[in-house]
Amino acid sequence: MEKMIKFNELENKVLDLLNQLENYKNILKGAEKSIQEQDKFQNEIQLLKDENARLKNKLRDSQANNLHLNEEVKRLKVVNAMSGNQEYKQMMKQRMNKLIKEVDTCIAQIKTNN
Repeated sequence: MEKMIKFNELENKVLDLLNQLENYKNILKGAEKSIQEQDKFQNEIQLLKDENARLKNKLRDSQANNLHLNEEVKRLKVVNAMSGNQEYKQMMKQRMNKLIKEVDTCIAQIKTNN
């Protein structure tokens, strides 16, 4: 009888160990899945960083092109004003009057300082 009790105790311990082993296997599977997901997210992050860098370069190029086009528009307005277009003549006249007023203000300040 005593051998039977020890055998049952031993059998219970073995079953407990097997359950623990199964739990560890499940934990390990979960950890492996987490590692795989982390790798996947790292890849996605790298793709997003690459896309971000590409878009920043595209934005920088667009801004430079925009600046160039704005300068071209200014030059064309001057050309149109010189060529006789009434709308641009009026605009250039206003701009020149503004510049003349600024120069007059500067001259007046120089005279008062001397």
